[in-house]
Amino acid sequence: MYKTIDEANEAVTSKIVKSQPFLVDVVPAKTVIPELKENVLLHAGPPIEFKEMTGPMQGSCIGALLLEKWANDDVTARKMLEDGEIKFIPCHSVNAVGPMGGITSMNMPVLVVENREHGNRAYCIMNEGIGEVLRFGAYSPEVIKRLDWMGKVLAPVLSNALKLTAGGLNLNVIAARSLTRGDELHHRNIAASAVFMKDNMPYNLQSKPRPKELQLVTRYPTEPAPAFRHFPVDFAQ
Repeated sequence: MYKTIDEANEAVTSKIVKSQPFLVDVVPAKTVIPELKENVLLHAGPPIEFKEMTGPMQGSCIGALLLEKWANDDVTARKMLEDGEIKFIPCHSVNAVGPMGGITSMNMPVLVVENREHGNRAYCIMNEGIGEVLRFGAYSPEVIKRLDWMGKVLAPVLSNALKLTAGGLNLNVIAARSLTRGDELHHRNIAASAVFMKDNMPYNLQSKPRPKELQLVTRYPTEPAPAFRHFPVDFAQ
């Protein structure tokens, strides 16, 4: 046990600094988080009920139900949520982390990051882009369609590529190279996304996806927004 808060903070900081995070896979959340089943959602922050969530966070929950087809429309989804039919679990309780409201459902693809220093793993949903996106509470047909594409096309292509690497991509190396190019790995992460695309592209080509899939997946790291934004969140967890 630590005697002071400062000692505890120093221990946590030391673990982060010494960590060796590698991106090893991109998979449906339910395959690595056993708690994620039908009618279960993860969220950022401490335990919370639907009625206490902010509007955007509630919108993200509605979108997740529509994506999973647990509800056919937003009215039905909201009623299910208000009636307590959906169980909520904090992301941190299952070694996950969630950007913004952190709403994560069973079939959403997650980045699997392994810490080679201690062998632990963490999981984070992928970046959808900017503007009208689920993490800001949007759940239009376009938002759901993009999330569906990410799960059915993007994630499998990235997963197949990562299986061809020598144990995954070293995220510390990508982060270090990107910092020298002016990134701060959150709002400014264009260089990191470009480095990730450069390092991953040979494996994407080796995995031989269909031409149309390759074209769309190649554009993902930089359009409609840099993809690397969620990676630092994941390897910090």
